Order: sequence, then structure tokens, then C-alpha cells
Amino acid sequence: MTNFVRPLFVPKYKDNLNFKHVRLVENNTGNTYVKTGSPENFKKYNNQDEIHVYDDLIFSLNARKNEIKNLMGQNTSITYSFPKNGIVIPCYNEHDRLETEQFKTFIESHPDYLLCFVNDGSSDGTLSVLNKLRIAYKEQVIVVDCLKNKGKAEAVRAGINYIKRYTRIEHFGFLDADLSTDFEDLKNLVYTIEKSEFGIVSGSRIERMGANIQRKSSRSVISKSINMMINTILKLNFQDTQCGAKVMTRQIINQTFAKPFKTKWLFDVEIFQRMNASFGLERSSSMICEQPLKRWIHRDGSNLGFKDSLKIFKELVKIAFNK
Repeated sequence: MTNFVRPLFVPKYKDNLNFKHVRLVENNTGNTYVKTGSPENFKKYNNQDEIHVYDDLIFSLNARKNEIKNLMGQNTSITYSFPKNGIVIPCYNEHDRLETEQFKTFIESHPDYLLCFVNDGSSDGTLSVLNKLRIAYKEQVIVVDCLKNKGKAEAVRAGINYIKRYTRIEHFGFLDADLSTDFEDLKNLVYTIEKSEFGIVSGSRIERMGANIQRKSSRSVISKSINMMINTILKLNFQDTQCGAKVMTRQIINQTFAKPFKTKWLFDVEIFQRMNASFGLERSSSMICEQPLKRWIHRDGSNLGFKDSLKIFKELVKIAFNK
């Protein structure tokens, strides 16, 4: 008979998110299954508003610590570094597109980064791919699983609100799963925020000499039109608010990620709007750095169609009138 354990307790925060820790284990046949609650309460713990978290980070660190003490003696003093940069990667049906080898290479050479992959209700086996990566790198990879598709905005918010529970993380960011922005540019964003007083450093896909920015011409025209409207709403002079690579401080995420976002496509704009509301326009503008990327490549499968553009314009109206 299968034994079940209740999910680990996760402290409640003012983020309206229902996190439950679950753990992957193997049975006698080698098949992997999930421990989550007692058999009679399984459906209760598996409701669609729930967010499952696969996180063995502390468990793995403590196991390594005990292993060293068993070898060196129980009085051995052990200190280990904890990742100070937490990056959220939202994933929706990325089973065939996720560049796992690139992620592995980055993880192995950057112990100061914690990657939090958020599976946004995928239906193609994305969760399995993510958990294989997590099992291989338990001290640097966490998987947050939204049981139903919430959209990129709420997927990112779920990841940010989970990893902020680790108080040693100083900088928080998000990155597109297709790596249209690469790791070198991500590290440059982190370097800038580390060496400055900025609250948020936002990647910008500005086409210029010396940079490899590949965007579809139709998408570029739509983006420029949208950007003009965004600048009017925010009263800020942005070149590109919608780049999927941003890094920010704990102060900023506490002010901007507590409440659910109202839009699915333009949560980046909502972040800046919430900064304006919290800090005032003048101070807010001084806390923002827009940093040009050296490389950005449009990936097939991430198209912005005409119908999507109409949805974006509707969301802009929603933001403008704060509805």
C-alpha cells in the first residue's frame, strides 16, 4: 500500500497564492509518483487553485552538511554559500523547446544563481522535463507547478513570491524560457544592479551597431506602436518595456508583486505603474535603468499575431483607467 505524507507547511504571505510542498519519490518498480496528502484528501490537495512546489534545496544542503560532518567529525564548522540571485523562468508547453543543456551549463558554472522554473499548466510533459533538471541540481533549481494555466504574469508572480521566502536572495529577476535573452545579458543586468543604487534593471531590445537584435519587422512595428502608448500612460521615456529579462531588488518586488496583476500580457507595465504609485514619478524614474541587450533573437513559436495585438491594446486601456 502506498504511503502518503502531508505537504510541508509553507508560511502564508499576503500574495493570495496557495502553495503546497510536494515531493517526488520512486516506488519499488522505479516509477516516480508524487507524495501529497493522505489518500482520502488527495483531491482536496489537488485542486486547480493550488500551486505545487518541488523544492529540495534546504534538504539537500543539510544532507551534504551531515555527510561532511560524518566524515570530518561532528564538531566540524561548515559554511556554504547560498544563491543570492533568484531568477524565475515561466514555462508553458516548453517540452520540445527548452534548452536544457544550456541551462545545465549555466547552473554548473554559476553557484550564486537559483533558478525557479514555473510550469504554467502545461499539457505536453514540460513538468517532467523541469523535474529532471531539478533532481540533477537540487541546490540551485526549484520547480513551481501551477495546476492550471494562469498566464505569464501570474506564473512569474508565483515564482517571485515563492523564492522571496529565501531571505538570502538579494536580487530577483525573470527570463524567457526560450532564452531569446541569453545568460550573458542576464549576468550584465545583475552586475549593473549589484554595482548601483537602481531598484530595477530592465533589458532593452534596441537595434544598434554592435548588437545582434533579431526581431520580425511586423512585430517591431506593432511593438513600437504599443511602446508609444505605454510611455504616455507611465509618463516615462522607455525604449522597450516588454523585454522578457528584468532584475530587481527585494524592495521593488515587495511593492509590486504582492497583488495579482490585472493583465496577462502587460504585467511589465503594471510593475512600473505600481512603482510610480509607491514611490512617486520622480523617485521611481531614478530607480529604473533601461539597459540595452547585446543579443536578442526572436524564436519560432513565440509569435505575436494581430488578435494578440488587439488584446494588448485592450489591456492598455485597462491599465490607463486602472480598471
